[in-house]
Amino acid sequence: MFGRCILCRGPLVRSASSSLTTTVPRCGVGLSQAWRNRRSVTANKAADSSTTTAAHSSPPDGELVSINDHIDELHSIPLEDVRNFCIIAHVDHGKSSLASRLLEYTGNLSKERQAAAWRFGAGQQTDPAEEDDGGSPRGATFGRDTDPSSKDTKEEITLLDTLSVERERGITVKASAASMLYRHPAATNPEGWILLNMVDTPGHADFGMEVSKSLDSVEGAVLLFDAAQGVQAQTLSVHDKARSIGRLRGEISAPGGDDEERTDSTTGERVGGIQILPALTKIDMPAARPLEVALAVSDLLGFDPDCILETSARTRIGITELLDTICKRIPPPKRLADDADGSPVLRAKVIDSWFETKRGVIALVRVLSGSLSEGDRISIVEPASYKQVANGDGDAHKVGKDSFSVQEIGIVLPHRIRTGKLCRGQMGYVIAGLRDPREARPGFVLSLQKSIPLLVGNRMELPPSVSGLRSSVLYASVHPMDGDGFDELLAAVSRLALSDAGLEITQTAGSSSGGGGPFLGPGLRVGFQGLLHVEVFRQRLLDDFGIEAIVTPPKVPYTIKYLPSKKNNRPAGLPSEVVIEDLIEWPEFGHRIKVLEPVVDVRVLAPMEYAGAVMELMKRKRGTKMETRPIDENTWMFEANMPWADVVTDFHDELKSSSAGFASFDVSESNP
Repeated sequence: MFGRCILCRGPLVRSASSSLTTTVPRCGVGLSQAWRNRRSVTANKAADSSTTTAAHSSPPDGELVSINDHIDELHSIPLEDVRNFCIIAHVDHGKSSLASRLLEYTGNLSKERQAAAWRFGAGQQTDPAEEDDGGSPRGATFGRDTDPSSKDTKEEITLLDTLSVERERGITVKASAASMLYRHPAATNPEGWILLNMVDTPGHADFGMEVSKSLDSVEGAVLLFDAAQGVQAQTLSVHDKARSIGRLRGEISAPGGDDEERTDSTTGERVGGIQILPALTKIDMPAARPLEVALAVSDLLGFDPDCILETSARTRIGITELLDTICKRIPPPKRLADDADGSPVLRAKVIDSWFETKRGVIALVRVLSGSLSEGDRISIVEPASYKQVANGDGDAHKVGKDSFSVQEIGIVLPHRIRTGKLCRGQMGYVIAGLRDPREARPGFVLSLQKSIPLLVGNRMELPPSVSGLRSSVLYASVHPMDGDGFDELLAAVSRLALSDAGLEITQTAGSSSGGGGPFLGPGLRVGFQGLLHVEVFRQRLLDDFGIEAIVTPPKVPYTIKYLPSKKNNRPAGLPSEVVIEDLIEWPEFGHRIKVLEPVVDVRVLAPMEYAGAVMELMKRKRGTKMETRPIDENTWMFEANMPWADVVTDFHDELKSSSAGFASFDVSESNP
C-alpha cells in the first residue's frame, strides 16, 4: 500500500496504464480529476468563511500569548516544553515567508498584528489590512510597515532576511533565528506555554554549510515542498542533510550499526536523529497541484500523504496547524547524561557567530545546562581538544584557558532583546568582547571559567556537534579596481570573512608594493562554496564597503602526480603530488604525469518533455554513470558523475536554456 487516498480514504495502488508508472486512488479517480476536486475544495475553503472558521480555532484575544509580554518568565519554562526546529526547502520555496507568518501568529511583531492574524484565519475579518494598530482604515496590505504614513507598499514577509543582498535577490544567504511563545495542550507547565526556537535556513546549495549548522542545533525540521513546482533538486539535498545529521553528530551509527537510523513505517519520519515534518506551501496558487505533489513526496521520500501539511504564507492557510504539529510531534531537547537533576554547570553550544563593527563578535548560542548572566566570565571549549583530554591524550590546562567577560545577553525575536540572562532551553545571543568569530565557531561550547576544572575533572558530557563540514570547492582571484586599493580591499574582505565562514582567504601579496602578476597586480586567493557564493560575495563587498573589485573566473584545482621517468625524474626533495589551479603551474614538457580532476555527483530534476535535451547536455559535459527515474507524472530525475570543471563553467546556464528555465540541479561530493 502507498498511503491512503485524500478523497475517498481508500488505499493507493500502482497504475501502469501509461509508460510512466504512477500512484492513483483505488476509487478510480485519476490524478487530473483528483487535482481538480482538491483545488475546488481548497478554493471553497478560502472563499467560505464558515469552512475556514472550522479549520482554524481562533482563541479570544485574552488567551493569546506573546513572548514580548513574558520575557522575565521564560526561565520558568521546563526543558520538556521547549521545541527547537528549522525550516528547510529548495531555494525560493517560501521558507522565509512562512517563518514570518509564524512570527506574526505568535505575537513577536505586535499584539495587534497577532490578534488581526488570528481573526483573519478564523474568517472573522475579510481583510486585516483595513485596520492599523489603532483600528483605523489603512488601505495597506496586512504585514507592512506599521507606520500609516509609510509609502512602502511591499508586504513585510521576509523579516528574517536582514542583509541587503537577501532582500534584493529574494534569497536567504545567512541562517537566522527567533524565539516564540505558543499556547498548546502539550505543555507541562501551568501556563500551557511552549517555547519555540526557530531557525530559518538558506535553500541554495552554495550555502549548504549554513543549513548543516542549523540542523545541528535543532531536534526537528519542517521540510517544505512548493505545491506548484513539486520536488526539486535542493529539496532532496536538504532532506538528505536532515536524515544524515544524526550520524554526523555521532547520535546514530553508520548503516548496519546497532543504532542505525530507522524510519517509522506509518509516518516515514526518522526515529533517530531529528524529526522531519513534511509540508506543502503555496497551495493557494492557481498552478498548485497539492495532490500530485503529495503523492510524489510519498513515493520518493516515504512520507504518508496524510501527514503532509498544507500551508500558504500569502493567505495564512495552515499556519496554526503547522504550529500545533511542531508542538506535538517535534521532541524536546534531550538532557545531557549528567544533567538528570539539573546540573548547574553551564554548557551553551554555539550555533553561529558573526562580527559587528561596534560590538565585535556576537554569538548565537543554545543553553543545554546551567545558566549564563551578564558579568560572568566564560571560557570557550573546543570539542576536539576536550575529547582528546577526555581520552587522556591532551593537556587539560589548555581547555578553556582564555576567559572573557559577558557584556550583553538577550534573545532574538528576530530583533535582539536584552534580557541579562539565559537559562537552560533558551536560545539567544551573547556579546563577550571577542574580535574574531573563529574563536567561537559553531559547535564550540561556552562554560563559566570557574566551572572548567569541574567540567574537565569529571569528564562531563558536551553536546554533540557536526564535524567535517564542506570546504571550498572552487577558487578565484580578487583584485582591486585601482592599483593602490589593495590594502583597503584586504581589510574589507577580511571583515567580510568574519561573518561568512564559507570563505577561505589566502593573501598573494602582502602590500600594495608587493608582486601579484603583470596585469592585475596584487590580489587575494579566495575559496568559495559555489558560483552564487561568488556573486553574493561581490555584491556584499559593494553594498557593505563600497568596493567594486575584479573577480577572475573561478578556478578548479587539479592534482598532478609525477610518475617515474628514465629521462626526466622529479628532483629529490620535491613532492611527487601537487595541486595546481593555473596553466602557468603546469609541469614542463618531458615529465610523466597523471592528472586527476575533481568529479562530483550531479542530480537534475526537469519536466519530462525536456528529458532528451537534459540527457544530451549531461553527456556533452562528460557525464558518466547516468541514471534516470520518474518523480511524478511531470518530473524526471537525472543523476550522473561529471567533472567539476564542466559544471562550474556554464552548466547552469545551458541547463536553464535546455529546459526553458524549469530544471534545477544539485551537486554533491562524489565518492572516489
